[in-house]
Amino acid sequence: MKAIRFLSATAAVACIAFASACSDYVGKEATHPLYAKAMSAKTSKSYRESADSLEEFLVICPKSPKAHYDVALLYKENLENYPAAIYHLQKYLDLTGEALPKDDQAAIRRYIQDCERQMFELYRVRNDVKLADDVPQVDPAKLAAKNTEIAALREKIQKYIDNEKLILAQNQELRNRLAKATTAATQTQSGRTQTASSASSASTSQTTARSTSVPSSTTGTPGTTIAGENGVRYYYVAKGDGLQAIAQKMYGKASMWKIIQDANKETLGERGILKIGQKLVIPPAPAQ
Repeated sequence: MKAIRFLSATAAVACIAFASACSDYVGKEATHPLYAKAMSAKTSKSYRESADSLEEFLVICPKSPKAHYDVALLYKENLENYPAAIYHLQKYLDLTGEALPKDDQAAIRRYIQDCERQMFELYRVRNDVKLADDVPQVDPAKLAAKNTEIAALREKIQKYIDNEKLILAQNQELRNRLAKATTAATQTQSGRTQTASSASSASTSQTTARSTSVPSSTTGTPGTTIAGENGVRYYYVAKGDGLQAIAQKMYGKASMWKIIQDANKETLGERGILKIGQKLVIPPAPAQ
């Protein structure tokens, strides 16, 4: 039993090393319903049922070292089917290869030799060696049917693989188209932004050209007035000034403060706060 536990641990390690050699279930055998059924049957001592389930699992995943090893133990320890045990132990060695340490390989070979010895002891009649009648014989018709079934299953799996590749290719094409569309949209938006910026620059240039004779300084000596073009004047805010006080100075009427406020909306902002030295545009007084 110690040897069995030792070899079981070795089998698990070797299976992990070969997780990518067969299918998605190599290294994850316990997740498959057939393998789980086999282990449950073994626990309940239904050894024949357990072996059959493992054989069915191996049809789906023939490159599972763990499944070969587990069914070999059943054939040797519980069913006394030594030829089958030898076959599956040899398959286990073939699949693990160099991944299995040399000491463990030697242990498996000794296990195979023990199966051979027990087989000949069990079936020796007088001095002639023959296989017992209960050794399963292969029915050629059943074998052919099974091979046909396996071929059909492989073809079906290949179709799934081909479909998956096609879907992945289509998804990649959609991603490429989306990336191109996003790039084109970004370039279009960038072009619009540049056009708007150019228009804004042109408008600014025109505004600047129209006011070339206007003093460029936004601050000056508080309380002073500078004449501009077309009757426009510029007034620099003094301490204590308000819009009504400035309207009184410029127009002689405090009630005309609204004219000054409207002409300086950008400078005054929403709150209309005046700063000492701030330059204000004083439009001509409206015709009476």
